[in-house]
Amino acid sequence: MDNKEPQVEPEDSKKNDKKKKLLLLLLLLLLLLGGIYIGLNWNNWFGDRPTVNIDANAQNQRNKKKQKSSATEIPGFETMTMKANATEQSVNLYNPKGNKVYFRLSIYLPNGKKIWQSEMIKPGKAIYKLKLNRTLAAGTYENCTLRYDCYAMSKQLVQLNGSQMNFTFKVVE
Repeated sequence: MDNKEPQVEPEDSKKNDKKKKLLLLLLLLLLLLGGIYIGLNWNNWFGDRPTVNIDANAQNQRNKKKQKSSATEIPGFETMTMKANATEQSVNLYNPKGNKVYFRLSIYLPNGKKIWQSEMIKPGKAIYKLKLNRTLAAGTYENCTLRYDCYAMSKQLVQLNGSQMNFTFKVVE
């Protein structure tokens, strides 16, 4: 019979095994934490966020009025004066500073034809110059419509209630 003595591992080998197990455990922990971090941030990095097209013509509002209620304030007027036979126009269309929504404004003629639409206008911003889709002949255009589309200021661009106001275009030479 063979007389084999049991082999005893050297002390260094046991220490190396412990180090390997510890490194493996740390690596697994690091991978787990990395996976959690990626999972929590995935939608922020790659989620379906709508692109909000903020109107580049919107400027800081000049006549800043303090809003007294928590409701969305929709400015209104009875007449708007524009230049005849010109697409470039001077106006004062604004989203009051106290609002908590984006505005998208549209102007319609009495026949329902849209002649202008803004991009999103942030609260406290105003449109002072705009370009119509077409020129208008001199005259008075009654029952034109200014349409306010309101959108939530959140990651999801959700359309809220809006408003329509009738006004009179006075187009002068």
